[in-house]
Amino acid sequence: MNKLILIPPPVFALALFAIGYGLDLLFPALPRPHLPLLGFILMASGLALGLMALAHFRLRRTTPIPHGEPSALVLSGPYLWTRNPMYLGLFTALLGLACYLGGLPLLLAAPGFCAVVNRIHIPHEEAKLAGLFGADYAAFRDRIPRWL
Repeated sequence: MNKLILIPPPVFALALFAIGYGLDLLFPALPRPHLPLLGFILMASGLALGLMALAHFRLRRTTPIPHGEPSALVLSGPYLWTRNPMYLGLFTALLGLACYLGGLPLLLAAPGFCAVVNRIHIPHEEAKLAGLFGADYAAFRDRIPRWL
């Protein structure tokens, strides 16, 4: 197992945001797309999406932890249109935070986060879910897109 799977996705999100913030401080002459209203809407939407997805895990009494042992397949709420609403929520919140604060390097955190979870967390989770839930997970995977 890849040891990076043990690092929770929100930690990666915060680390990537910190790197973007540091780069923004190092290069203050770069463009500063400051869009506070859009940023606030994106942050609130991302947070709401992630919390809604987490609530559906709680309703099914299963773990949302990527390296945990799920006891049920969640197929309701935001999982009706994306297989990874918590990751999509973090992506959206990162994008919103970058818009709210302004600073071009901050915008790099969101696609960086997608790259990390696409390479580290999602393949591990998909393999685990396929092994545990077989045909039910395969039907879900075939019907619902990974992101949008």
